[in-house]
Amino acid sequence: MEDPAGWIQTAFVILLAITAWFRPLGRRRQLITSILALITIGAIVLARYGSRWLNPPAASVLRDWLPVPLLLFPYWQIGQFFTGPDPVAEKRLGAFDHEFFRALGVAPATTPISAATGVYLELAYLMVYPLIPLGLVALYATHSRQFVKYYWIVVLLATYICFAVTPFVRAMPPRALDYYDKFRMPPSKLGAVNRFILRRGSIQAITFPSAHVAAAIAASLVLLRVEFWAGLIFLFIAISIAVATVVGGYHYAADSLLASLLAIVVFAATFPTLKAG
Repeated sequence: MEDPAGWIQTAFVILLAITAWFRPLGRRRQLITSILALITIGAIVLARYGSRWLNPPAASVLRDWLPVPLLLFPYWQIGQFFTGPDPVAEKRLGAFDHEFFRALGVAPATTPISAATGVYLELAYLMVYPLIPLGLVALYATHSRQFVKYYWIVVLLATYICFAVTPFVRAMPPRALDYYDKFRMPPSKLGAVNRFILRRGSIQAITFPSAHVAAAIAASLVLLRVEFWAGLIFLFIAISIAVATVVGGYHYAADSLLASLLAIVVFAATFPTLKAG
């Protein structure tokens, strides 16, 4: 398949657009979902025929990088399915977290977090945005560009499976719930930056499982297989992200754990697809 990322993204945005018209979402939400799908498909088609207006190397680079901005479009589509939180789902997620932390012997509200640790965790969470394009940079820098298609197969499938589950588990992030037993993160400028980004660009709800964690783990596993030392660095960052999403109250522990497991399953299932060239 010449452009697996394009096919995966096209299929998913079309599926979401069609599904929206069979859900009681309201005409405006349905139209927005369809418009986002059309924009995504249009961009992919233009890139597909980019060799007609770009030289072949430039067109190839464009196809490598186009999935990065297009990752946002199905995320915004999923946001149109969120019409309000499900208290039952929130309570179940909170109950799982309570039992999970109790099994670890951790009491979030009384666990001390130093200012330095807080800054590190907020920085780790901020890394969810550049990490996936940085994975592409790592492939280019290590002369492993031939594995870009494989990279996108694993990352996109892990991410989009999370998106597909999200409409069925409608929940606000733990930090937004008064009754949730939160970790007490010390205030920091990085924390303020993270909250600003979420206020401006997020769907104001969690993805379940955490798409950020799934994408980060998936990218690190691919790099670990292709370029071991780069993969170790990315895996360390991905694990830091997984921890930061929970401690910072951006996701439930169940989100992060399930996303990590999902990324591993997708990586294992797509293991035979790795082909050079």
